[in-house]
Amino acid sequence: MNKNLLSLAIIAAMSAPLAAQAEIKLSGTLQAEVGSLEVGNGDRQTVTSNTIGGHGSPNKMRFDVSHKLGGGLTAIARMDWSFGAFGNSGGTSNFTNREKYVGLKASMAYFKLGRLQGLYKTSTLGYDKWAGTGLQARHGGGGMSGGAYGHTGFINNALEVGFKASGFKGGLQYVAGENDTSGPNNTSNDGSYLGALQYGNKAWEVTAAVAHMNNDDHNIDGTNWKLAGKAKFGKMYMALHYESVELGDHNMGILAKGGNAEATDYLMGQIGYSIGRIDLNAWVAGIKAGDNAGSDATSYSLGAKYNFSKKANVYAGWHKADSDDDAIDNEAFVAGMRVGF
Repeated sequence: MNKNLLSLAIIAAMSAPLAAQAEIKLSGTLQAEVGSLEVGNGDRQTVTSNTIGGHGSPNKMRFDVSHKLGGGLTAIARMDWSFGAFGNSGGTSNFTNREKYVGLKASMAYFKLGRLQGLYKTSTLGYDKWAGTGLQARHGGGGMSGGAYGHTGFINNALEVGFKASGFKGGLQYVAGENDTSGPNNTSNDGSYLGALQYGNKAWEVTAAVAHMNNDDHNIDGTNWKLAGKAKFGKMYMALHYESVELGDHNMGILAKGGNAEATDYLMGQIGYSIGRIDLNAWVAGIKAGDNAGSDATSYSLGAKYNFSKKANVYAGWHKADSDDDAIDNEAFVAGMRVGF
């Protein structure tokens, strides 16, 4: 016992100078779902997973480091991992790399270098109130595109600069490395870029974003772009999201190409209403695929969430997607719980 106390005292003494110089923040999410899922012409199954759709895990653990340098500058760094709530289930191993970067920030601008989430995704991350659940619109949900240059995945060897001033917020990412591993078959995406520009306030916001992939090894030269907006009217929430997509993938099989194909159009609308601790949210989306891009589809989700606090909630809802190809349609009844820290 005395040896354990002595060890803790030594560790605390050694850590004190570091704590005085840098702030280290631990945060993350734990989520698990249970539900009934039917895909295509298959049998309905009872499923427990991180998300019923099986498109990755929202569970994550993150360390954020900040160190004030003086003169209004702060050094920043992030180490971020995802993991499965059911061991290695849900298509996610323990632990999988997410963001890893270093950078600098000032009052109105910042710089990052490393492995980053794409600005195409993060610029509208809060628009879908079901994001990260089996009811979400992105990727397998059928309302928003997937892929690292869409709304899933990460960009390696990325340089990002951004600003925030007078209601405007924007950023630009550039892939600067011949050894980029975020492209098809781990080949180079050197010269690719992503960017976003937003304007608004706490009540409303409009966003424009673009993602361009250049991959000479696979003759890919494609672009995604989108326009989106959201607004609050008292207890009511509304969002509208349009995409023109040449890059990415879609779990339903609606979109599965690597560029140089006719663009697919996504249009998603969402509405929500709050009653005390209960949030009601629904979205509906349509996909118009190009002649050589896949199948047209409609999809929608609706459900309710009960908020115990800002970081703990339970939810339940229904999701359905219909396409021209009956074999890839899906329907799910979902219930889950999420706890943040």
